[in-house]
Amino acid sequence: MKILIVGAGVVGFNLAQELSKEGHDISIVDRDPEKMRRISDTLDVLSVIGNACLPTVLVKAGIKNMEMVIAVTNQDEINLLVCFLASKFNIGKRFARIRNEEFTEKGSIFPPKELFIDQAINPGDIIIDTILKIISTPGVVNVAEFAGGEILLREFDIPADAPLAGKKIHELSGVSAMDSFVIVAIVREGKLVIPRADDMIQPGDKIYTIVDKGFLPFLLPMLNKTVEEVQKVVIYGANPVSISLAKNLEDTIRDLSIIEPSREKAHEAAEILSKCVVHHGSGTDMNLFDDINMNEADFFLSLSEYDESNILSALLAKKHVAKRALVITNDPDYIPILEEIGVHITINPRLITVSAILKHLRKGLVVSVFKLIEDAEVIEIGVDAKSAIVNKKISKVKFPENAMIGALLRKGEMIVPTDDIEIQTGDSVIVVALPDAIVKIEKLFGSKRNFLPFR
Repeated sequence: MKILIVGAGVVGFNLAQELSKEGHDISIVDRDPEKMRRISDTLDVLSVIGNACLPTVLVKAGIKNMEMVIAVTNQDEINLLVCFLASKFNIGKRFARIRNEEFTEKGSIFPPKELFIDQAINPGDIIIDTILKIISTPGVVNVAEFAGGEILLREFDIPADAPLAGKKIHELSGVSAMDSFVIVAIVREGKLVIPRADDMIQPGDKIYTIVDKGFLPFLLPMLNKTVEEVQKVVIYGANPVSISLAKNLEDTIRDLSIIEPSREKAHEAAEILSKCVVHHGSGTDMNLFDDINMNEADFFLSLSEYDESNILSALLAKKHVAKRALVITNDPDYIPILEEIGVHITINPRLITVSAILKHLRKGLVVSVFKLIEDAEVIEIGVDAKSAIVNKKISKVKFPENAMIGALLRKGEMIVPTDDIEIQTGDSVIVVALPDAIVKIEKLFGSKRNFLPFR
C-alpha cells in the first residue's frame, strides 16, 4: 500500500519504520530538517522537507498516487488541514491524531467524518481509559482489552511469594482448573519471550496474561495481589488529560488532588473540578508532599507534558512512600530506564497512537493491535470462511516459532487453546507475536487462495 505520513516525530518515525519494514511504500513529510535527516539515514522511505499544509509539498511527496494519508504532527490544526487536502486529492483513507476532545468526543459539533477524517485517534482518551483500569486492578502494570472487553490482557510483576512463582507453564492447569487464563509472554531482565511448556515463572519476572474478564478476581490471589480500595490519588500536572481523568475519579476516590506549577493553570483546573483539591506548587516540593500526606497516597500519577519533571516527581513521591507511581513519558527510550529505577508503570502516548493506527493497517480481519516491548504485538484477528486456517485443529496449524495463540472467543465465551481445538468461522483469535512472525501470522489468517504478499 502507498502511504503518506505527515509528521516525523516519535509517532511518525515509528509508523514509518514499522510499515516500511512490512513492505508498504512510505513517503513522509516534515518541516524539521533534523528529524528528516534521521529518517533518511535509518529508513528506506521517501522523505520530503516542507510544510505539509501546502499542496505543492504534498504533490512532491507523491500524494496523487497515495492510497492512505496519516497525519500525526503535534498540532491538530495541521492534521485537520492535511486530511482536508488529502480529500481534495481523492485519497480514500485519511487518519489523523487529534488531541482536542472537541473534535473527538460524542456530540461534537463536527464529527470527524465531516472534517474529512476517516479515523481520528485521540491519545488522551486512551490514556485516561488505561489509567482507570490500572487503578482498579491491584498490582497491574499494563492493560489492554480484546473481544469488546470480554478478554483482558494484563501485565503483572511476580513477587517471590506468589503461588505461580517457581511453576512451569504446563503446570498451571493444576493451579487453575477453570482454564480461564493463559500466560502469553514473560519479560525477564528486560527481554520478552513467548513462553513454552517447560519455561518456569521466576520471582522478579513480569508476565503478560490473557484472562477471561469474569476470572480476573480469581487470578489475583495466584499472583499474591490483594484487592485494596484506592482511597488517595495525587496527580502531577493540570492539563486536559489529567483534568478529564480527575473528573472521572471525583466520585470514586475519597482524597483526590492535583499539583500544578503554573498558577494560571492551577486556577483553571480548580474552576473546572468540584471535589478535587488543586495545589499550586512544584512536583519536587518536599514540604508540599508532607502537607498533602504523600505517604498515604495509593497512587501518584505524573501526567505533565514534561518527561523529566514527571520522572523526578515520581521518584520523589516514591521516596515519600507513595505506594505506586505511574509516569507518562513521551520518549520511549526512557521506559527501560524507569524500570531500572523502580518506576514500573509507564504510559507512552506516542506508542499508544501507533498501536491505535496499526490495527487499521493489518492485513485481514484485524480488530485491534497492542504493542509490547521489543516491538512484539498482541493482535485480535477475526476468522472468516476463506481463512487458510478455518476448520483446522490448532495442532495442524504451522504456527511461527515466535508467536502463539493466547485465546479464542467463540459466541461470547473465551476458550483456552489446546491442540484439539478446531478454529471455526466467526471465532476471534488473540495472537501474540514477535516482529519476525507478524507477516507469517497474516498469511495464516489470510485467504486460502489468491493470497498476495503483503505490500
